[in-house]
Amino acid sequence: MRIVTPFRVVLAAKATPPNRYCLLVLIVASLYLAAWTDSASGQPGQVSGPGDAIAIVNVNVIPMDTERVSTGQTVLVRGDRISAIGAAGEVAVPAGATVIDGGGRYLVPGLTDAHVHLEGDGTGLGTSRPDFGDGPLYLAYGVTTVFNLRGTPVQLDWRRRVEQGDLVGPTIYTSGEFINEPRVITEADVEREIAAQAREGYDLIKFHEIVDPAQGFTTTGLALPPYLKMIEAARAADIPLVGHAPVNLGLEVLLQARQPLAHVGTLSNIYFLPITAIRNWLFLTAAALITLIAVVSWSGVAAWLRRRREVPPLPSARLSRLRVLAGIVVAAWAPAVVSAMLFLPGGPLFESLALRVAFTVAILVAAAATAGLVIATIGIWRDASIPFASRVQAAVVSFASLAAVWAGLVVWVPVAWRSSDLGIERLANRLYEAGIPVMTTLVNYDAIGGPGRQRLVEDPVMRYLQPDVRARWLRGPQEGPPGYRYTAFMKKVAGALHRIGVPLVAGTDAMGFPRIAPGASLHHELRLLIESGLSPYEALRAATVVPATFLSRGDEFGNIAVGRRADFLLIGENPLDGIGRLAQPDGVMARGRWLPREELQSMLDALASDD
Repeated sequence: MRIVTPFRVVLAAKATPPNRYCLLVLIVASLYLAAWTDSASGQPGQVSGPGDAIAIVNVNVIPMDTERVSTGQTVLVRGDRISAIGAAGEVAVPAGATVIDGGGRYLVPGLTDAHVHLEGDGTGLGTSRPDFGDGPLYLAYGVTTVFNLRGTPVQLDWRRRVEQGDLVGPTIYTSGEFINEPRVITEADVEREIAAQAREGYDLIKFHEIVDPAQGFTTTGLALPPYLKMIEAARAADIPLVGHAPVNLGLEVLLQARQPLAHVGTLSNIYFLPITAIRNWLFLTAAALITLIAVVSWSGVAAWLRRRREVPPLPSARLSRLRVLAGIVVAAWAPAVVSAMLFLPGGPLFESLALRVAFTVAILVAAAATAGLVIATIGIWRDASIPFASRVQAAVVSFASLAAVWAGLVVWVPVAWRSSDLGIERLANRLYEAGIPVMTTLVNYDAIGGPGRQRLVEDPVMRYLQPDVRARWLRGPQEGPPGYRYTAFMKKVAGALHRIGVPLVAGTDAMGFPRIAPGASLHHELRLLIESGLSPYEALRAATVVPATFLSRGDEFGNIAVGRRADFLLIGENPLDGIGRLAQPDGVMARGRWLPREELQSMLDALASDD
């Protein structure tokens, strides 16, 4: 053990008397005092196991119960729990405790990433290290708790070994295998599956109905009875359920079931642009417009050929009126389609009110022209002098126009306004009234495209991934589709949800999607939440208090209080003023184990050496 210089000098002076007994006593006292001084100095390279008492002194605590800072505090940890918190002099530091000098820095609760995939995405694009080898990567970025949203007995074993201190990594809460159709189909299937997962000790249920590499495509989605049985069985087993939106059943069923959502983006699938629900309307509209354009084009070509051949036109004012009205319908739909491509969710001008107004007006113009078409067609069929082929052509044009306008008025105009400010606010209110929490995963949409994709690729965390994963992620396109603004749209939605009071749970989909790296991605997520309108405190709350509340484990983690798990970060700047330093903690405590910056960096260097 290091002998601190001032004590060595003083004790050496006192050791000059020839009495050997006194000399022995003084040597023992010297060693004891040196040991006490060494622990009190809180050297950054020191790592203490969870069996030791640890006191962090002279630290500013952000407990996250409210937006406040308690200055000059001492936090005492015994085992993996916080045993005392108080001002200097109020908390007795036991003899032999490791004392860490906070140096006036800030202590915040450990962060939670509430949406990760510890084994990767199952495609090989994002494969995690075996035996929870990515655990240190989470800790190095201050993530002390994760919700794994697809698990197996392997993750249950990792959870146990982390709790016992045999694995270095964040505390794991895990779901079992996805619940989705066709994996389960009937009410009995659902009930058996949830009972089995509860019996095996899983912490959550994950409802997942999109393309599943292990099980294949979801074909129709769960029918209403088994879906409601799933919600009922999870609540009866007292296991939190989270998942994708039941797009085949619709928004009203989601609200009735009060099902928590695993991504804010699933609101597009069920509300803003519910392609599954309106697929038939899309086909109808496309077929109608293609038919209309083809007939109008053929009519124009035929008229041109008659003029070239000097064939007199058909002697009917009704046919001329029909051609004009059909042209108006086509001309109205052209700007409507273009404007829709610009303002629909993720489009380059998704915020534009003017484009939505123009779209609505264009559909109304098409509707008025279609009414004239129908009247003209009735007149044409009553005029026996008009050739039968021309009458059939008029009927086809009228029916195609009617179909397109009907779809426009019944479906497309309402859908166009759903993603407006008013439509977003209306949905946020309904989710709030239903009490539905939403996991954010905004970084997921950054990973798809836009400037955020480049930031993810350039993040230093890339050097700590497995070499083959890093190579695949860097090989992909560095920029997304041109005009892609889906992240901006989702930030707007997240901001509206937050303002209304919908609980936002910070999650990233780490390793479930390319370029979303463990640990670092949560800091991208927090930045996106702040850009959505949350304050730094509110963003921190989404990654601390809210996830714990979601799991009904607020008495275990998520804030700094006596009896809570000893998970926290020591950082050099007040995160309530800005989260810039949050990704580079000076130290992390996970389940009572203190990891100073040097130890965290050593773990990162070991991961980088996998090359």
